[in-house]
Amino acid sequence: MYIKKTSLIFLLLLSFLLSSCQPAKESDREDKKLKVIATIFPIYDFARNIGGDKIKVTMLLPPGTDAHHYELKPENIIQVSKTDIFLFTNFEMEQWAYKIINAAEKNTNMLAIETGAGAFLLPFNEEDGDHGNHISKFDPHIWLDMDNAKKMIDNIAAAFIKKDSGNSDYYFKNARNYKLKLTALDQRYRTELTGCKTKTILHAGHWAFAYLAKRYNLKYIAAYNVSADAEPSPQKMIALVEQVKREKVPCIYYENMISPRLAQMIADETGAGLLKLNNGHDVSKTNIKSGESFISLMEQNLTNLKKGLQCP
Repeated sequence: MYIKKTSLIFLLLLSFLLSSCQPAKESDREDKKLKVIATIFPIYDFARNIGGDKIKVTMLLPPGTDAHHYELKPENIIQVSKTDIFLFTNFEMEQWAYKIINAAEKNTNMLAIETGAGAFLLPFNEEDGDHGNHISKFDPHIWLDMDNAKKMIDNIAAAFIKKDSGNSDYYFKNARNYKLKLTALDQRYRTELTGCKTKTILHAGHWAFAYLAKRYNLKYIAAYNVSADAEPSPQKMIALVEQVKREKVPCIYYENMISPRLAQMIADETGAGLLKLNNGHDVSKTNIKSGESFISLMEQNLTNLKKGLQCP
């Protein structure tokens, strides 16, 4: 009888030890990850590069959505209220962000982070384009300046460390390595856009590339205002066609996910070519599934800028 009891105890202990040595279930690992929601693609991509396998990040806005005038849905507020960290650009880009933050914070410990805090802002200049009734005083496309992108990286990393200090070294290392990639890309832009025959980016789309143009000493002309739904006036169209002819602009740029109809009209009138630029946040589901990243989009932009500006 004693032997049987001893054997039973031994078997129970062995079973306990074996079960405790089993690897954690996938669901358990997922539960331990920081839950992060990012409003738009650049922030989503920055977050996944910094957070790696320590976070679970999702993008709030569907791919291709105009972030400037997004209409909040009740499910958006519920979604954010259940997350650990909510990342948005600033109140120039997501003017509706304060609504979702105020509503979500009533019932949650969610941490809301303005990733663009401390970034350099370009004020809208009425001489540079018609910005319609857009209430922003500053251009919201801040990530197209590499120093601003680095500032956003720092702010995101700080948020992750605040919520998950046990993995601070991991987040800090990933942020540092990603900023080194941005520095290398920035240097490529500076080097490869030197000695070009023209310095003019004529963009048959909405006001989106002023930061990029300023950083690399280029002249930027956009057909219409900050809203992707706007249309240029007939007078604006005539002025653009005349400018292309006068300055002998070799290529007209159009945006990703927006019909190049306007660019094609100008090209037909002037004989200029057509090339695409991506503002970094207008991406499709196909783009994301195929593995596109902020850096790969900026590399494609550099290739097309070199063609359109006739760089050596």
